[in-house]
Amino acid sequence: MLRWFLAAVLVGVASNGAGAQSPVEETAQRVPFEKTVRAYRSGPIAENVQIRVKDDQGRERRADILVKLDASSENGNGPLRARIELGDLAVSIDGDRMLATHRLEKNRFAEFTLSKGPLLHSLEAVMPALVLPQLVLADRSTDRMDDLGVPFEPMAVRWEPGVIDRPTGKLLYVGSSGDTTYKMLVDRTTGRIASLQVASEFGAIRNLDLTARAVNPGPTDSWPVEVAGRRRVDGLADLISESEQVRVGERFPSSMSLLTPGFRQWKEIRDDLASVLIFVQPDVADLDHSVGEARDAAVAKLQRETRLANQMVRKLEADSEGKWVARCVVILPTSALHPDITSILLSVLNPTDSAVLSRPSNVPIIAVAQSFDYDSILGGGQGGAVVLDNKRIVRAIITLGEIESTEKKIREVLDALK
Repeated sequence: MLRWFLAAVLVGVASNGAGAQSPVEETAQRVPFEKTVRAYRSGPIAENVQIRVKDDQGRERRADILVKLDASSENGNGPLRARIELGDLAVSIDGDRMLATHRLEKNRFAEFTLSKGPLLHSLEAVMPALVLPQLVLADRSTDRMDDLGVPFEPMAVRWEPGVIDRPTGKLLYVGSSGDTTYKMLVDRTTGRIASLQVASEFGAIRNLDLTARAVNPGPTDSWPVEVAGRRRVDGLADLISESEQVRVGERFPSSMSLLTPGFRQWKEIRDDLASVLIFVQPDVADLDHSVGEARDAAVAKLQRETRLANQMVRKLEADSEGKWVARCVVILPTSALHPDITSILLSVLNPTDSAVLSRPSNVPIIAVAQSFDYDSILGGGQGGAVVLDNKRIVRAIITLGEIESTEKKIREVLDALK
């Protein structure tokens, strides 16, 4: 699951004098569920969490996560320790050190030094974003707790005081932000989350349902992932099994998650045709900069870095009717997965089209940078083309170079498929 919107920071002013509280303590006190905050900042706890997400097309996705947390310390400021198991991925956190292993890869591990600041923000720099309210509640560095790490809206969530939910006997908290509503059930004895429901009338994601069940955390010294005898790699994508790479003669890997600019799962309309996917990984670091000159410079840079891929798609699409489809695939970090960035991307790839009067002719596909290893496609260059037949078998991987010669190579492969 991805966090699609920029989090709005709640601003508070600490009182002066001997009784002054830290901004983090004040953040915890801005929500009515302080007992829940204290519960997740206590000794070792563990929960099995099930998350269901439904999009605006009615499609549903599920994830089962085991999360173990220990935010306790003698002075209240010790490092957060955690273990997260999500599918085949196992992650352990001890302060700013994060380790990760993959069940299908026995010889590698990834290690990261997390940046200072809110934990979810730090994690987004190295892995696909998580929707885990438990992490937000346990994090003493968080600057925003009202949305519980599920920011459907950029505005703050306004929570009502808790009331008894008579059907369950639990404490019910209801919050709202724009057209989005939050409902959280909390165990009255332990203060821990039983369920969280988030619903929105608009947007790509309409419903999120989360349920949590307490389990035995086990000894904390068993939480760190085992790395003995493994080779260290630089990213989570490097943990993927060799069978999950893009290789000529093999089926295009289903583990590469491709999204539309609206962050829905991408599915080709004409899946009975051959496909040419032009991958490019531009620098989008300053596209959301608020200063005009810096933003303009970032857009100009994006234009330069996507120009070749854009030209290639348009050339291939010119005579493709009924034969193949060509798509530009833009590799973006999870931090860039929000509408502001994709709207700029659409305008750069379609400079003469009207986004109001017509559908842009070059609608890019979004690939998530942290979720796959694209080196076999990019080859250290500015981009790469993957040619697939109508059975989704990879027929060629071609590094992007001079436009005419690259187009010739791609068309030779396409002609051989006829």
